[in-house]
Formats: sequence, structure tokens, C-alpha cells
Amino acid sequence: MEYAVQMGPMLLIGALMVGLLAEATWRPGGYGLLADLMIGLAGSLVAGGIARLAVFPGPGMLVTVVIGCVGGALAISAQRALWGAPLTSR
Repeated sequence: MEYAVQMGPMLLIGALMVGLLAEATWRPGGYGLLADLMIGLAGSLVAGGIARLAVFPGPGMLVTVVIGCVGGALAISAQRALWGAPLTSR
């Protein structure tokens, strides 16, 4: 419980950074800013949980932000690669 209270916001910051960067730099194939943020948040939380259980029993704040960024980036990359939004011609 203490981990979630202390490191949860760090995972959130990492996820939001990656979601904003993905929307700003990687336009084709996404569903928009809100979807990128939610997918990044989900990936960040999953990566944080895996890291907490398997690898790092007590990471610091900076390591947690990096874990959140990596998890969010992997989730957004997987979404774009596997089921990207259809491209529309404008």
C-alpha cells in the first residue's frame, strides 16, 4: 500500500509524459490525445506492478518515472502496431 501511495504519482507522471510525446510526435495511427494518455497510463501501471513484484522491491522516484515511461511507451507502441486507427485522407 505504501508503494502505491508514494510511487503511484511517479508512474502517472511518466505515463503522461509519454502520452503527450506520442501525440505530439507520432500522429498517424493513434486515436487522439486522451486515448494515448489512457493507454500510456495503463502500460505504466502494468510495468510498475511487474517491476515491483519481479525486479525492483524498492525503486526510487527517478527509477519509477523511467519505468512508467518505458511501460507507457511500450503500450502505445503496441497499440499503434497492432490496432492503429484507420488513416483518413484529408
